[in-house]
Amino acid sequence: MQYDALAPMYDRLMSHVEYEEWADLITRVVAKFGLTASPDVIEVGAGTGILGSYLVDMGYNYIASDLSYSMCKQARSVRKLPVCVADGTYLPLKKQFDLALFLYDGINYLHSLDDYRKLFDSVYNVLAAGGLFLFDITTSTNSIKHFSDSMYFEDFDDFSYLRHSYFNKKNATQHNDFTIYSKSESNPKLYEKNIEEHCQKVFSAAQVEKSVPRDFFSVLGIWDGYTFRKYSSKSERIHFLLRKNGGL
Repeated sequence: MQYDALAPMYDRLMSHVEYEEWADLITRVVAKFGLTASPDVIEVGAGTGILGSYLVDMGYNYIASDLSYSMCKQARSVRKLPVCVADGTYLPLKKQFDLALFLYDGINYLHSLDDYRKLFDSVYNVLAAGGLFLFDITTSTNSIKHFSDSMYFEDFDDFSYLRHSYFNKKNATQHNDFTIYSKSESNPKLYEKNIEEHCQKVFSAAQVEKSVPRDFFSVLGIWDGYTFRKYSSKSERIHFLLRKNGGL
């Protein structure tokens, strides 16, 4: 899962996503819990840097990080953002940040709670004392309601794609399989076919909370959607806010 075929068209695929909601949530989190009004931010799973461009405009010092070289290339070339190609479970950065982000359920690509613990350890190492870690998970409620078994097709001038989404209840895995046809760079009369299969693991909020190392982090909130309200069994997206212990 490297997003090689999807990266050049990712922004158009995600044009429906309201990144403003995340920008607003981050603003409220920083105002209520942050140690500084202008935090140094690292975003894990930053993709093409759509959210990052909002944060830069808000005056935050920002670095994008993503496992996919292709996505980082888009963030760098299109949005001129500083980028770091890295696995979130091992961030090779010496700089320390006031705020770490892992949003749009990117954390659901981790398929074991041991990987979650590796992520927490990695983020801990790049956060300043008292720094915040905001991330979200998508839930089984969301998968069952919207992605149990659906097909979606979209056609653009230079590419088209078919997405098959389905939820495996037994394994608690959400699958999104893309078949992509894009114009060939060498011959615009031809189209190239690519297939990308994306699989996310859906852990419960209780499982994720239990995996948080309390000697590293304090849990400040586990919230429904983009609110500061406690999550419920009806929540489709749940945000977690952690604070690195020490420094307060």
